[in-house]
Amino acid sequence: MPVEIKFDGGQQYQLDAIEAVLEVFNGNEEQGRSEVADLVLDDGTLDALDRVVIGNQLVLSSEQVRRNLRAVQDRSMPTEDGGEVPAIPEALRQNWIDGEVVPDLSVEMETGTGKTYVYIRTCLEMHKRYGFSKFVIVVPGKAIREGVKSSLGMLKPHFKELYPDSQYEFMVWDSVKRQMASDFVRDASLKIMVINLEAFRTEGNIFRRKDPEFNGGYAPHELIGAARPVVIMDEPQNMESAGSREAIEQLNPLARLRYSATHKDPRHLIYRLTPVDAYDLRLVKRIGVLSVAKDEDLNGAYVEVSKINATPGGVTATAKIFKTNAGKTKLTRITLRKDTDLFDESGLRGAYQGWLVEDIHAGQDGERGYVEFGNGTNVHEGVGTTSEEEQHQRLMLRQAIESHFEKELQLKFQLRRGLIASALKPLTLFFIDSVANYHPADGRLRQWFEQEYEIVRSDARFRSLDMPDIDVVHDGYFAASNKGVPKDVTTRGLESEAVESALKRIMQNKERLLSFEDPLRFIFSYAALAEGWDNPNVFTVCNLQHGRSEMRKRQQIGRGLRLPVMVDGERCRNDDINVVTVIAHEDFSKFAGDLQKEIEDETGIRFTGRVVDLKKDKIKLQLKEKVLLDPQFIELWDKISKKTTYELAFSTDDVVADAVRRINAMPAIEPIKFRLTKHVADINTEGITSGDTQDRGTVAVSGVRKLPDVVGELTRRVPLTRATIVRILSGIDTLDQVKLNPSVFMDQVERAMKDALYAQEAEGIVYKPTGESWRVELLKEWHQADTIAPSSMVVDVTKSITDKIVCDSGVEKTFAQFLEDRDDVPLFIKLPHWFKIDTPLHGYNPDWAFVRQHPEGKYLYLVRETKGTDKLEELQWESEGWKIKFGTAHFERLRVDYSWGKDAKVLVEGSPDFLP
Repeated sequence: MPVEIKFDGGQQYQLDAIEAVLEVFNGNEEQGRSEVADLVLDDGTLDALDRVVIGNQLVLSSEQVRRNLRAVQDRSMPTEDGGEVPAIPEALRQNWIDGEVVPDLSVEMETGTGKTYVYIRTCLEMHKRYGFSKFVIVVPGKAIREGVKSSLGMLKPHFKELYPDSQYEFMVWDSVKRQMASDFVRDASLKIMVINLEAFRTEGNIFRRKDPEFNGGYAPHELIGAARPVVIMDEPQNMESAGSREAIEQLNPLARLRYSATHKDPRHLIYRLTPVDAYDLRLVKRIGVLSVAKDEDLNGAYVEVSKINATPGGVTATAKIFKTNAGKTKLTRITLRKDTDLFDESGLRGAYQGWLVEDIHAGQDGERGYVEFGNGTNVHEGVGTTSEEEQHQRLMLRQAIESHFEKELQLKFQLRRGLIASALKPLTLFFIDSVANYHPADGRLRQWFEQEYEIVRSDARFRSLDMPDIDVVHDGYFAASNKGVPKDVTTRGLESEAVESALKRIMQNKERLLSFEDPLRFIFSYAALAEGWDNPNVFTVCNLQHGRSEMRKRQQIGRGLRLPVMVDGERCRNDDINVVTVIAHEDFSKFAGDLQKEIEDETGIRFTGRVVDLKKDKIKLQLKEKVLLDPQFIELWDKISKKTTYELAFSTDDVVADAVRRINAMPAIEPIKFRLTKHVADINTEGITSGDTQDRGTVAVSGVRKLPDVVGELTRRVPLTRATIVRILSGIDTLDQVKLNPSVFMDQVERAMKDALYAQEAEGIVYKPTGESWRVELLKEWHQADTIAPSSMVVDVTKSITDKIVCDSGVEKTFAQFLEDRDDVPLFIKLPHWFKIDTPLHGYNPDWAFVRQHPEGKYLYLVRETKGTDKLEELQWESEGWKIKFGTAHFERLRVDYSWGKDAKVLVEGSPDFLP
């Protein structure tokens, strides 16, 4: 049975991306439905329709859309140093063109973070809030189209729970189904059409052709255009040609929503989730690199044919050879033509004598081309001449298999220890240089794989694993000829049946691959998986194409970035498990440097230090079991390890009264203004900076604002009943301020209501011991034995239960070193992730527990939380501040001294409340 993936509808970053789009259309509430009786033809004339088209309507003026857009871009975002910056900096904003009425809105989301989920849910939200009912998802090719189709089907049950009154119908454009355009526009129900660009980009295709027997005689694009669909562009950077832009305009879009991780032209950017954001927030797997690098060998006659170029003027080849110039020999790119002599091209290197190009053969019918030399050697496209390359490939393949087995073993142990809730099946993905090297039974990659698999399988390290037999554990996902023979075909730009057959197989098996009932673990691909496909359980990626690969490193890694899915359908969020391993053919520094450059070139942000070298940074922590028997540790653990449960006792009347008091005490809200400031630019060695600044006053923004549904919006934001929220709003003195700036008003009111609620919960919470404790044996079973972390975050220690401690931040590292250096601290531990206190805001995991000798000779047993600030209000209030409040109540009940802050000396030497 396929694994039914469970989706989390409450992930804040996804909700933020959806809300960013919705707020651009504020003021269009319940006015988004239109009925069209006259069709505007391509020549500008009107033609009466025999049946009304029901579609979308935008009633906002260009200026209203502009204001909404700027408000979204101006939203404050916190910085690491405690400051604030606009959500979209000025440097990334496009000027608004006066009269612009079809906004191009861009959402940037890193691969693997749920981009497709976000834009499908955006359709549902726009239908619910604004009445928009027609959406067209345009994709650049069949690979992505099949992925979107799969997601639309898979997400339907999930969205039915979230939106019981707004279900969608979806259809994939099929030129055979000639009445599809009429079906799309005939009623007001929510409809989503998916179409790949090639299906309607060229003149004369069925999408743009009139037929008197279908669609009332109108061309499909005319009917769909009459409905003014919201057009969603998936990977819009692949739709920037003049022909592509013209084709999309034929759809007469109400708006263009552009979703990508790598925008070339972001237009009006309204939301960013960069690779650094996704990586730091653990929304994707961490990236590990296992390098299989070969020293450069300048001896011999090395020839690598990168590409064969067939043009009307003849056939040439791009190749690399070792060339000597000015006393230096290095691998150099050259162009080969008939009669090219490599002896001359190489700078008269003797090893190349006899290497004269006899002929260059272009590939046909999926076969690779090759260069024929006068010495009888043929060098095929995508490979080199030396046997070392084959050895290199085999070594990489072996390392990928070993990496897979290690992941299988890790997952088995983690399940046994209860550190993951359900079993999890890993997958390994290979990109290969030619289908012919795998598909026939005697293909060298197939033979190597089967030999190496059996060798690794018989290794004593993996004897506890029950791995599938060789004949069912691996398979190739390739495009095929009409006779079913796999061949080298890429997906980009091709619409062949060969490609489509491969894609259907891939997409239909996506969820089945997550199940242990399907024994397949190792997937071989030529190029069909290079885009539009990924699988959350890909943990190892090995690119064996390095002699010919044009795949970017970010593209390779993207196939395995999503957080993995266990067989119960839930995502695994264990950081030790969530690492995608890349088997790299070059050394780590080059791979990391190239990847970092790709990310920084595409996004303009820094990615320094976030790629892990698995050889260097796989740290083995040694557990010191003797410490677990130390009386001081036994006493410490006995005091801190008791579990509790809580009861809440508070009055709704008190919450209402406190919320009213807080809202009335809020600073007065100012109307929205233009703020006029003059800056004098200083140009110096640091760049262009702002020198003298002159405040030139303010001008209020004119115009009447449509008030949102304040109660409904607050009900979605705050965990209070609608009736309670109405009571609070009815009791405040400042309700009229909502007219001045509704968004600011609701943000402030939301914070006040939550603060009132959580304050009452914190005051009324009562913790009671359950009689259970965290077992000390868990420290033996899980002690970060194989931890992947930057070496800069590891502290060598002598006074803990392990010989090293892995820290999550510079603050933690400083505190660990401080404890290690203190003479009056004989023992300390970093509390493991499973040590979680139950709170109304989910589990709370404090940082540290330690023993300190009091000057009076007594020993104190302390728990501490380290933060980058001493001010509670500067913390992320819901996720950190209130958890600290609840944690305080828990430890007070256990009579364990607990405090938090950033000053290590204060945290250690502060006056404890509880003495032994």
